[in-house]
Amino acid sequence: MRFNKSELNALASSPATKFDKEGLLIVTDRQEGFLWRSEVRVERWCKLRGNLLFCLKDKDPKSSVSAVLVLENCRTRIQNEDCDPDGYIFDLDFKDSPTERFVSYSSAERLAWVYSIEQASNETLSLLISQLKEQIVAKSRQLPLAMGNNIDLGVPVPPAMIQQQQEDREDSPPVEVAPTFEELDLSELPICETALSCDSLPVDTFGRDPNPRVVCSVLQPGEDCLWREHARTELQEGTRTPQFLSTMRFQRSAGFTASTLLRFSVHDVRERMTLTSVPLGHAEVALGVIQDTTRLRLPVGSPRGECGFITLVSWSPEAAVEPGQSTGNGLPPPPRSSTQLFETAGAGSTSIGSASGRRAHRRTQSLPPKLGVRLFVPQQCGLQRVCAKPRLHTYRLHSSLGADISVQETLLESRLCCVLPQQLLSIWIQREKELLQEISGMGELSGEWRWRQMNLLEEHLRLLKDYSQAKQNIQQLARDGVFFKRSSVKTDESLEFLPVNLHVQRMWAQNDTLQRRGFLDIVTVGAFTRHDAKGRQCGGLIKLLQESKSWKLEQSNACKVQAANDAVQATKQLRKEIVELMSQLLQLASRRCATDMMPLCDQMVSKTRTLLNIWEPSIVKEAVDFIEQHRIIEEPENVLMEPMSPFRKITQQLTALELKSPELEDFATPVVAPPDLWPRGQPPLMRSNSWHPSNSSPSSSLDIRAIDSLQHVVKCYNEHLRSLEQGASGQRTEKDALSEAEGTYQSLPLAWHAQPQSQSQPEATPIPAALQLIDLDELRGGGQQQPPAGFLDTKLMSSSPSANYYRPTEEPEPLDLTQLNIEASVMCLECKLKFFCGRRDSPAIRLRHPKPPMKREGFAVTPQQQVPAPDVISAPEKPAQQLELDLKPLPTAAASGSAAVKKGNKFTDGLDLSLTTDWAAELRPSMRKLRHAMDRLLKTARLMHSVQRLQQDVRCNRLQASIMYRRDVCFSQALTALVSSLMLRLWGSELDMAYLVMLRDLGPLAYFEGLLTLFGNEADMWSDMCIAIEDLSAVSFQLVRAQGEAALAPMPRITGSRQALEVQLPVPEHSLPGNGTSISFKITPVFFNIGINGKATYAETVGQTREQHRSNWDNYLRLSQYYGRYRKLGLGSVDAGESLQSLLVFMEQQLRANLSKNVKILHLAEDACRLMDGLRFTSCKSAKDRTGMAVTLEQCRVLVREFQLPAKHVPYALSTMRSEGTRMDNVLKNIGTRKYAFHWTQVPFLPAMYRPPVGSYGKAQT
Repeated sequence: MRFNKSELNALASSPATKFDKEGLLIVTDRQEGFLWRSEVRVERWCKLRGNLLFCLKDKDPKSSVSAVLVLENCRTRIQNEDCDPDGYIFDLDFKDSPTERFVSYSSAERLAWVYSIEQASNETLSLLISQLKEQIVAKSRQLPLAMGNNIDLGVPVPPAMIQQQQEDREDSPPVEVAPTFEELDLSELPICETALSCDSLPVDTFGRDPNPRVVCSVLQPGEDCLWREHARTELQEGTRTPQFLSTMRFQRSAGFTASTLLRFSVHDVRERMTLTSVPLGHAEVALGVIQDTTRLRLPVGSPRGECGFITLVSWSPEAAVEPGQSTGNGLPPPPRSSTQLFETAGAGSTSIGSASGRRAHRRTQSLPPKLGVRLFVPQQCGLQRVCAKPRLHTYRLHSSLGADISVQETLLESRLCCVLPQQLLSIWIQREKELLQEISGMGELSGEWRWRQMNLLEEHLRLLKDYSQAKQNIQQLARDGVFFKRSSVKTDESLEFLPVNLHVQRMWAQNDTLQRRGFLDIVTVGAFTRHDAKGRQCGGLIKLLQESKSWKLEQSNACKVQAANDAVQATKQLRKEIVELMSQLLQLASRRCATDMMPLCDQMVSKTRTLLNIWEPSIVKEAVDFIEQHRIIEEPENVLMEPMSPFRKITQQLTALELKSPELEDFATPVVAPPDLWPRGQPPLMRSNSWHPSNSSPSSSLDIRAIDSLQHVVKCYNEHLRSLEQGASGQRTEKDALSEAEGTYQSLPLAWHAQPQSQSQPEATPIPAALQLIDLDELRGGGQQQPPAGFLDTKLMSSSPSANYYRPTEEPEPLDLTQLNIEASVMCLECKLKFFCGRRDSPAIRLRHPKPPMKREGFAVTPQQQVPAPDVISAPEKPAQQLELDLKPLPTAAASGSAAVKKGNKFTDGLDLSLTTDWAAELRPSMRKLRHAMDRLLKTARLMHSVQRLQQDVRCNRLQASIMYRRDVCFSQALTALVSSLMLRLWGSELDMAYLVMLRDLGPLAYFEGLLTLFGNEADMWSDMCIAIEDLSAVSFQLVRAQGEAALAPMPRITGSRQALEVQLPVPEHSLPGNGTSISFKITPVFFNIGINGKATYAETVGQTREQHRSNWDNYLRLSQYYGRYRKLGLGSVDAGESLQSLLVFMEQQLRANLSKNVKILHLAEDACRLMDGLRFTSCKSAKDRTGMAVTLEQCRVLVREFQLPAKHVPYALSTMRSEGTRMDNVLKNIGTRKYAFHWTQVPFLPAMYRPPVGSYGKAQT
């Protein structure tokens, strides 16, 4: 506590002060000099009030104060019960201070002083209160409750505790328990909403005006003296006639009825930092009285008598009574007030459609008696379907025209906080499993390449374990019903994929005089970064990517690795699109729709032509030669005789880990299971482990343990290989090297025997009986219905990893052979489609340019043979020298002029259109062959990619893995925040056609506002945010209709790969146009950052903000380009366009000025984003303190700009929103206290409009 001399003297000398004990005592004073110290005993008049002991200068009761002792952490001690020569002595022993000695004139006086001092401390008072609680519990058989003055906490009594009390009472009636924030219905019409003001409040003994605050408490039903705090107003300083901006709402769902008794207590807050307050008095009234009166003035009573008045200005809806209509008892309705009636819902409001016929009235102090005010409950649409746990605060402000501005501030948590990171982790888990398959598909390599191969296996197993563990942790959090990650645990690595403190801040405002109302939605979230618990700095993603780029420049094959990866992804994407086109063609063929088939056929031919030209034959040949040179080939007769090598045991256990993602199986289900990687003697049997809703996938914990044990085996084996290479002699013959290689893979060290293959078997999903590989299409009869998992199921084939990898013992198929199979299948399919469409005489197409005859070892080219009917051309089963194929292009009509022209072509010979009833049955064989050929092309592509990665430097692989993991963490947080904002826009407000047109033709603008400082670890955060926000521009979004149960709990769905993600956003069914067209779009993200704290001042002084200025300028150019495209669409009004143009010009001027802490750049970007209907995000390190200041400032700026809030009222409105609004609730949810984490030394460095009000900040956890 802080004291000053004048107040202490006034308190001690005031005749109105009542002291607990006073009298004459002999006090021992210590007098010290430079070389001497002595004790002097002086008679002084002492006064005790509370825990303060005043010692006056002399024995005159009216003398000034000489010293004050705070009686805390002390105890009294009497050494001698008898009288000493000096008198009756007692000592005060303090914990951290010297002992003070007092002498009284009698034994009774000494005992009285000792007793009074012992009862004066707060510790004794708390002990007495606890004893009183125990007595109350013992008599009433209730649980202990929080008692006393808790206005600084603002936390209501837990509902569970209240319910338990009611259950313990035998004869008490049932009580409605106040719901928690999760149960609050934002669309509910309140029974009553009240604005408060006071007048004639008393001053204190020094003539100082009070600092009033009003607390509303509710009497618990069935109790006589138990009051629960319901709401409170803000604090006003130094006034006897406060008019509070905060209003109080009473709703039926909270248990309020007309008979509910309310107590309005007025407190004088003496000290704002600790919220030390003194109660002035209270007034009690029933809620029904407030509801029936528009203006109620009550006296504030106290034990000292009346101490002012409190005025309740209320409005409440009531059922409209038509003229001549009577009430139930036959009497006309009682008159309520002369105030004008008004509607309680705006036109077109759907959230309160049941109240469209209701009327209510409102009277405020600031308005003339005849002026009516409209009240509208904001239309929330489906807000609570995508958000949860709302916290609500309402205000009543006054405009410059004297009208009321109704403001409702809501804080919500996103339901998607834990859902979207799980979907992303599933995609990344699937990717790591694919890479493991690629590496193991190369087979066991010899020499140095085997060590590199094991390094890659170990790296991917580590990432697989980290991703799986992170997903398991998030699943546990989701099961607990948690929707946000507190800022106090932002360094917890187990939850690093979740965004920090993700919340939706919504402000609804209405000025009925201007006929204007609207929403302001801001998503507040912590910086998109990977927090380090030890505070280590790495420079952020920008620096790491620059280092990786320099590494790649030093590596000769770095470009090949990237090109191979891009080619694999392009192959997968084209394969998926071709499969989708074939599926559509089958549907058209089953309906015999010939007119629509040829456009789809042309698209399929075009995409197939692109697919055939992706891979460069020379690169494929290099990779195949590398595999043939370094793969260890085991003789077939030794397969059953020799023990399995460590590499083969590892790859067998990889299959036990189920190298397919169970989480993606609903859209990537393989037809059959992957075959045994190491077959022994007999043809492999296909295990049917396809996912089905009835089959439960293995638990994450079991998978993680299996991955961890397998990773340990790989690591041990890798260390063993490294030790062998280091211990080998410098000169070895080829024979010695070969014998050593054979020895290393034929024997297992002791460390690996502890990990048998059977260890992971109980952890895997139970495997059904083995099935032979059966083509599902052969089971299909002529008139039978196609099975649900048909071979042309797009979702089944497009991403299936089951048959798209080579086994370690499988020879790669030549690329030309694969391409020839694809070309022949497409030619056959295209000719059949033309035949069905009446174009029977059309010649066959060519997908590639004719090439000269090629010779390859094992293949003989003869001119006599023609290309047979388009069967799937597989790898040769018989000796290569006996196989003869004609790989020459077919002669065209121009080349064979002398030959007779034959109508049609060989693919359609024998077909009769009149006799062909099932077109789909004719097309299906060619489609099946094309699918198998594309699968083999993807196999080859993945093998090429793994070879290129193996040839890359090991250190470069490790650096890229660490960068990828950090980038995934940041991107997961950014995408979760973005999708939450999009779902808020799609479900939380009405969608008009102009917005849908903007989505389709342009895509929305996403403005990220940063308040980070480019100093220390926040510089790394800024770097991570730049990359994460930039990555969002590559994500595609598609709007899909939400029907049935999906509309009740809409959940987005993420598909694709790391390079090509697509998010499907469900929207209300009535919002999309009825023509069936889908809307796909991408966002345009912009990121402006300005540091505002004390460290930002230092960063600007030493010149560390140059990168920030360059980034802000680049984002300004992107914003200007977006505005140019937005203007061409003709959206918005002419005035809005002119305002946008002037805003951008002014922003350019501010950027060129490059001023210190130029927050005007942020404000201009906010206005531009709002005018173009963009998405808003505000971030700092934890989205709690600086973010709270920025969000409340933006809300007030909107109120000034759009709703005519006078500028002179902005500071008080800002202070109210920051101290009593939802941003303080956000602080309480994160760190458990109502204090912003600003130190008093940091506040002066903040810009004036970003400073928190006095008393709302202190030393707290950030």
